[in-house]
Amino acid sequence: MAIYVNTDNSNPTNKLFNASKVGKSAAAVEKGMQQAVIEFLGTQPDFTTTTSGKGYSLRMKVVAETAGRATKYSVPIEIIRYPSSAAKGGKGEEMVPIAVKLGSATLQGASEADLVDAIGELTKSDVKASLGVMRVDMARR
Repeated sequence: MAIYVNTDNSNPTNKLFNASKVGKSAAAVEKGMQQAVIEFLGTQPDFTTTTSGKGYSLRMKVVAETAGRATKYSVPIEIIRYPSSAAKGGKGEEMVPIAVKLGSATLQGASEADLVDAIGELTKSDVKASLGVMRVDMARR
């Protein structure tokens, strides 16, 4: 059975893909992040984003830092068990620990399309790094 990855970003109070730090391009970047996850996982035979079941939600938030005249972007990732269940002690969500060396992209005067592409590539890199962690954790569940 394939491991389900939730990509529903419709809850405004608990977004899986949050690009609020990029200003007016936030909606386009969030859609690009969601699409990057769906496309990447579509190439993995043991993962699905369409058939709901036991699996994970990947929460990513764009971080933007000023680097001289440019802006440096990174996309930290959190893996949350799906369907959501309370962690030990009944507080918070049940997280899966992951240590990923974050990639980054530095852009200067970039168009929205360049920004969407750069963040999309960072998103794919995060998802690729999380595959092994999800496979191991799923075997233990």
